[in-house]
Amino acid sequence: MKTEVRVTALCSSRSLNVAKETSFNREQGAIASRLNPIVPIAQRALYRVCLVALLAVAAVLNSQASCQVVWSGSQYQYDYGFNPKVAIAGSTVVEVHNGGSSGLVPLWYRVGQLNNSTIQWGNSIEYESLGYNPSVSVYGSTAVEVHNGANGLGPLWYRVGVVNSSNNTIQWGNSVRYVLQGFNPTVAVSGSTVIEAHNGAAGVGPLHYRVGTVNLWTKTIQWGSDYIYDNGFNPSLAVSGSTVVEVHNGGNGGVVPLWYRVGQLSGLTVGWGNSVSYGSGFNPAVADGSWLVEVHNEGFGGLSGIWQSFGATYGTQIDWFNWGDFDYGMNPSVALGSSSVVEVHNGANGVGPLWYRYGLIECIA
Repeated sequence: MKTEVRVTALCSSRSLNVAKETSFNREQGAIASRLNPIVPIAQRALYRVCLVALLAVAAVLNSQASCQVVWSGSQYQYDYGFNPKVAIAGSTVVEVHNGGSSGLVPLWYRVGQLNNSTIQWGNSIEYESLGYNPSVSVYGSTAVEVHNGANGLGPLWYRVGVVNSSNNTIQWGNSVRYVLQGFNPTVAVSGSTVIEAHNGAAGVGPLHYRVGTVNLWTKTIQWGSDYIYDNGFNPSLAVSGSTVVEVHNGGNGGVVPLWYRVGQLSGLTVGWGNSVSYGSGFNPAVADGSWLVEVHNEGFGGLSGIWQSFGATYGTQIDWFNWGDFDYGMNPSVALGSSSVVEVHNGANGVGPLWYRYGLIECIA
């Protein structure tokens, strides 16, 4: 993996006529530069200043490479169901899941509070009588949930709610249909902006997104236009500020290439970078904040090892620092706080125990 930083403003070759290119390569751990041998002394002095600044940036990148998610030694069963999704805002954790694994089933949520390396959960509460494949995102006290209205390609529905952290409940608004034909919706919220993505087919096919504005008073969303942004299956979204990260399967029916895109919010659209393959597996999920954490199954069709990848975005790319397996299960989902990470997954190949694991981002100086 290569991370390269170029000095392009004050320290550019155009302004200095000294350094034709200066870069830092983490793998080589060296500064490389090509100098114009005949330059004024003042320009050489400015070049030295720029070189010192570049070394400082290199040190930051090295420190980032020394950061990782340290997972707790224990996982905890917290509920019973299928296909869980999780979100964090501050110390408050929100989780949603199916009450069954086939057909339209009741949808349930739980709210809990982080307490060291555990979560103190409130009661499991049914919030939708019939639905499938729920996803949730939380920003402050605002919660947005999306789900399928059919067991397959069909209408997609959303709910907006207000999280009450004191009694671990959510006051939900009405369920509102926002897409006529879709599958596997995912959602992310930043401030009053919400971005949603979904499959346009019941299998591998076009991936769609739309951006909207949340009205917490009316518990509704004013959506922008629908756009196709890629081709694949089972997307997952995360947003931090104006930066959007999306991951998805490159196929279905087995272990397949996993792909990511990074984009920037601009009004009710996203300016996406290129789609980049970053590994293989199934069921990827992503969380973004000061860092970025991705989880996925290494196998297909049931229980398998759960892998995590840890990194950070730069521009429209992701710099992956480290990765590896840390658990065993199915359908993982991940949420990221300032330094806390929560992952949830199925413990059975179908309806069964739901488990969570806590992680902490630690950096070695």
